Amino acid sequence: MKRKGSGVRRKGFTLVELILVMIVIFTLATVVAPRFSDFFPNFQVKKNAEHLFAWARKARADAATTGLRQRLILDSKAKRYWIELEARPIKEPGVFRPLGGSWTEEQLPDAVDFEAIQGAETDSTKSDLKYIEFRPDGTSTESTIILSNDKGDRVTLRIEGATSKIFIAVPQEAKP
Repeated sequence: MKRKGSGVRRKGFTLVELILVMIVIFTLATVVAPRFSDFFPNFQVKKNAEHLFAWARKARADAATTGLRQRLILDSKAKRYWIELEARPIKEPGVFRPLGGSWTEEQLPDAVDFEAIQGAETDSTKSDLKYIEFRPDGTSTESTIILSNDKGDRVTLRIEGATSKIFIAVPQEAKP
């Protein structure tokens, strides 16, 4: 005896097919979406401010854990930054050397600039370089760094001197 409708295929997709399609879509989205952020100038400014924020936190943490002074060097003309440390404070006081490894020099993209570097100290050997010093006692150079682009997007990075607290300042909304 033949069952009624056994030879007829139902229309639609199975649950397995739907899950596979969703996995493919989510995988493509995670690969492609970060690449689109470079097309939006506001994202570039924010992304680079967050990257600079991470570098400042690294310098602060290293100063506290190693007991050595760390400097975040900012070169506004060449649009780059890096970390230097005072490796031998007893034998060579005041001699700072760049960190190696994955913490070598970073370059800002062409669309992003250092709009202002306030409060940072000027390097006595190279007057075009500014630096923020993080000390082992938890203090630092109080400063403000503003990154911007030509579209008017701005992000402000603040470093408190007494506590070395680092934060990205929330932009103030335009008031009517």
